[in-house]
Amino acid sequence: MSEIRTNPFTGEMTLYAENRKNRPYEFVHKTQAKNTNNENCPFCGGHETWTTDAVYQDGPDGAWQMRVFPNMFPAVKEDCEETKGEPFYEMAAGRGRHEVLVDTPDHNETIDEFSEERIEKVLHVLQDRLNNFRARKHTQYVQIFKNCGPSAGMSVRHSHWQITGLPIIPRRAALMAEKMQGDDCLFCRMLTYEKEQGKRIAGETERFLAITPYAGRFPYELWLAPKVHQRDFGDMNEEERKDLAHLLWEMLQKVTRLKEDVGYNICVMDGPRNTDFHWHIEILPRIGGFAGFEYATDCFINMTSPERAARYYRGEKEE
Repeated sequence: MSEIRTNPFTGEMTLYAENRKNRPYEFVHKTQAKNTNNENCPFCGGHETWTTDAVYQDGPDGAWQMRVFPNMFPAVKEDCEETKGEPFYEMAAGRGRHEVLVDTPDHNETIDEFSEERIEKVLHVLQDRLNNFRARKHTQYVQIFKNCGPSAGMSVRHSHWQITGLPIIPRRAALMAEKMQGDDCLFCRMLTYEKEQGKRIAGETERFLAITPYAGRFPYELWLAPKVHQRDFGDMNEEERKDLAHLLWEMLQKVTRLKEDVGYNICVMDGPRNTDFHWHIEILPRIGGFAGFEYATDCFINMTSPERAARYYRGEKEE
C-alpha cells in the first residue's frame, strides 16, 4: 500500500507506506529513568512543598489522589513582559498560564491502570481547569495534554497532565475550527460517514465514537469524539463523562499492548475562545519517529493504515 491522504480539517498530508515496517533498523533505544522511586520525585504524596502551591487538591497533604499546581518551569507566564519585536516578523509576548495535574500519588502507577471511575474524576478536574483558564483575560486557546513515556516527551516519570492557556490560536486549531461551524460541521459529517463505512471504527459507546482517522499522522492514531455536535470539552455532563471514561479506558488497554513500553500522547482538542468547534481527544502512539522527510515536507510517513489499525482495536485477526 502506498497512498497519500489529506486531512480534511488541516490540509496535513500523510503518506501511507506499510512496506516500510520491514525496513532494516540497526539502532536500539534504551532509556534508563533517573528516578524509579519516590525519594526525589516532587509529584509524589508527602512532597507537596517541593512544588508551587496547589490550586486544587482533593485531600490533605500526603493523602490526596489528585493535585493541580502551576508549572514550576512554565512555557508561558502570566507576568510575561512585553518585548520589542522586529518590523519584518510577527511576534507576541508569551503571556499565559501553565499548570500540572498530578493524577495519582503513586510514583509508578500509569493511567491505563486506573479504574473507569478514576478516569472520570480526572476528566472532571480537567474540565474545571479548562473553564478556569477560559475565564482569564489573555487566554485565547487552552491545550490539555498528557505525555506517556520518554518517546512521547515525558520528562518526569510520575503520571501527570499539563494544561496551557495561550494568548494566541495555534494554526492547526484555527484551521480545524474553520471547518466545524454550526449545522455544516465537517467533523459531524465525517462521523456520519465513518459510521456508514464502518472500516475505521475502533470502538463505540452510546454517546462517543472512537475512530482511526483517515489521514492520521501516527501509526494506530485514535480520535475519540462525541457523536453529537458539542463545542466545548468543559460542557460535558456527568453521564457523558462516565461514557467517555469507559471508552478511553477501553482504548488505552489496547494502546498499551501495541508494543512493550509504548509511548503515547493524549491531547484534548478543544476550540479557540468564543468559537464553534467539535471537541475530541486524540491519542497518538509514538511508534517510529519523524525524520528528515517529515520535517522537510510537512508530509508524514505512516507505516500502518487506519483500516488495519481499526481492525486491531476491534480485536479482529490480521488478514
